Amino acid sequence: MHVLAVGVNHNTAPLEVREKLALSRKQSKEALTSLFNFIPEGILLSTCNRTEVYTLCGNDQAERYGIERFLTHIGNMSASTLAPYLYEYNQEDAIRYLFRVASGLESQVVGEYEVLGQVRDALEDAENTGRVSTHLLHLFRQAIRVGRRTRQETGISRNPVSVSSVAVDLARKACGDISSSNVLVISAGEASRLAVKALRSYGISNITVASRSYDKASSLAGEHHGKAVSLHDLSEPLADADIVVSCSGAPHFLINKTAVIEAMRNRPNRPLVLIDIAVPRDIDPDSRHISNVHLYNIDDLKDASGLNHRLREKERDKVLRIIDEEVNKFVSWWQSLIALPTITLLVNKAEIIRATQIERTLVDLQVSEKDRAAIDAMTQAIVKKLLHYPILYLKNGDNGSNHVQAVQELFNLR
Repeated sequence: MHVLAVGVNHNTAPLEVREKLALSRKQSKEALTSLFNFIPEGILLSTCNRTEVYTLCGNDQAERYGIERFLTHIGNMSASTLAPYLYEYNQEDAIRYLFRVASGLESQVVGEYEVLGQVRDALEDAENTGRVSTHLLHLFRQAIRVGRRTRQETGISRNPVSVSSVAVDLARKACGDISSSNVLVISAGEASRLAVKALRSYGISNITVASRSYDKASSLAGEHHGKAVSLHDLSEPLADADIVVSCSGAPHFLINKTAVIEAMRNRPNRPLVLIDIAVPRDIDPDSRHISNVHLYNIDDLKDASGLNHRLREKERDKVLRIIDEEVNKFVSWWQSLIALPTITLLVNKAEIIRATQIERTLVDLQVSEKDRAAIDAMTQAIVKKLLHYPILYLKNGDNGSNHVQAVQELFNLR
């Protein structure tokens, strides 16, 4: 069995495909149960820019096709539609890729912290099912440790930047001085909290928060001297806003084109900047065709995060060296798992031969208990030294299955 990773992300699939596969934390838990109808075990990792499944796979690749069927199922799309955007990583490549994800190298905003929490959530949800093997769970635990180590030992996450803060930077570039702007933030989750924090850092004080939960909106707005409104009626706050940052987990548009047209009716010459960093999208993409409306989605953040990307590129080599080291250690551990049953058979067979020969030799001899113990210890040492290099060969071989087979045949262990 080897590690297999299959999925889509912002590098391989357009937003209109990714949003069909995007899952909230609650949806991920439900989908994980469904996943077991397609493959025996797996861990589902879904973030705003990726949906991927990790599992253990045999040589027949049945799990690969099972994952593809699962993804088409949750995305309600055909296999032919999804197939061009799927990537597949096997064993060492899959391990390295997951370590890169946890370290923030595969994020739109290089080095961002949120993905490490999302990997941790995926692990927790998998553990709670009780249906995922310890080997796969250990891989994710190790990925979290690698993600922490790369951030502690390099500057990849220095001066933390999030998708939300890059979105605010995009608004600043689009509008210039935004300190006096009226801003509407839709949702009161962690992404919104980070967006409000970034807005305040630019001197913005006129912040309105809308959420399905008025209490959550009121709490977030109150922390920053803003105001809260109901998500059910956005007509007035939308008409008042200069900038809208939307990052909810809604499965449908919260702002449609008609609402934007209505908001612009009494302010045709006043620009409206809409920044939709939600996946699935919160704002009807057709709104970009309305005069004086500037709509950006999460894929537009690639250019906005360019400076951050260039600064953190300097740390990339340091991170990659750590990841290479950690991958080698993990692969060695995995290799030892493959060899363990054969090592056990080898040691047991040697012990049976040793013990049998001692009994045959000493049965007619008058040997004291002290001498018997000395002979026993000596023969154990001989066997240990003889098996030392075969065991190392099994544990450290580059081609584990071939080495296991060779040792099994040489020592007649089958």
